Amino acid sequence: MEKISIEKLMELYVDTLDKCGTYLLSENDMVIGYNIFEEFDTGVTSFLHTDVLQRLNDAGLISDEIMSKSAILRNLVLELQQGDEWNINAVRNSPEWRKVLDLADEIKGCIAAK
Repeated sequence: MEKISIEKLMELYVDTLDKCGTYLLSENDMVIGYNIFEEFDTGVTSFLHTDVLQRLNDAGLISDEIMSKSAILRNLVLELQQGDEWNINAVRNSPEWRKVLDLADEIKGCIAAK
């Protein structure tokens, strides 16, 4: 199996983060459902994995702070997947989901400032 280039990995990492954020609160249910439960869900598992974050950090593409926040984001989402808040209504109203949306925005802000 061919290893994904670091540039492509960074692109997929950023794309994953772009599927999540407080901007979703003003979107319709279809957009939230697609972005969170199809795109972001898959990306969190693959592109916010510890090994990927370490590769991006080693390449100087993300800082230690961004790596740490991304790992926290992944863990928050994995916890939500196991509970009863894995639905669109919870994304809109749950304090736990608000933490996820806010943290995704915060990480994107850190990347933009880099």
